Amino acid sequence: LLAALVASGVAWALFQSSLFGLRSVTVSGASRVDVGQVQRTADLTLGTPLPRIDTEDVAHRVGRLPAVRRAIVSRHWPRGIAITVMERRPAAVRSTGTGYVLMDRTGVVFADVPARPAGLPLISAPSGGGPGALRSALDALADMPVAVRSQVLEVSATTPDEVRLRLTRGRSVVWGSPERGARKGRVLGVLLTRKAAVYDVSAPDVPTTRSKP
Repeated sequence: LLAALVASGVAWALFQSSLFGLRSVTVSGASRVDVGQVQRTADLTLGTPLPRIDTEDVAHRVGRLPAVRRAIVSRHWPRGIAITVMERRPAAVRSTGTGYVLMDRTGVVFADVPARPAGLPLISAPSGGGPGALRSALDALADMPVAVRSQVLEVSATTPDEVRLRLTRGRSVVWGSPERGARKGRVLGVLLTRKAAVYDVSAPDVPTTRSKP
């Protein structure tokens, strides 16, 4: 009987009393996402006993914010909740006609920007090319060495197998399909040491260059 009473008391203290009631919600890792927006999306009520808060459910709600790739929620006893936000990283931009949108490596659009940010390539993949065209364009970017990627101004893909790159200094690259992308990236890095207008790595074992577009 005594054990049952103690267990009941502990359960009441944990799940019903204000002894472990939520008093603070802290957010870390947010730079692009507004901290207040994260807290509002978490939808936590102050005073709720910590054991009654479903941390996975809170993480799922916060993870639905466009710029959030993942959220981790943990209890900080006795009266706090900590939310760690891992934001999406912009890999490219896409024109909307009136501005630009940022997209991550997987093609998820997560932010509107009025002007094109410096250092991010423009992605051009018409809707007629299907989602595969956009994926091929993003794969091409991911397969390039960093030194090459920094020279890319635009990646276009009319179809998944017809990817082209526009580089600085008026140069262009015929990339072709996403197959053997890592090999193409390495070959392109070597080819760019030669002066040319067009670099063709669509067949990476027999790459070619042309002096005219």
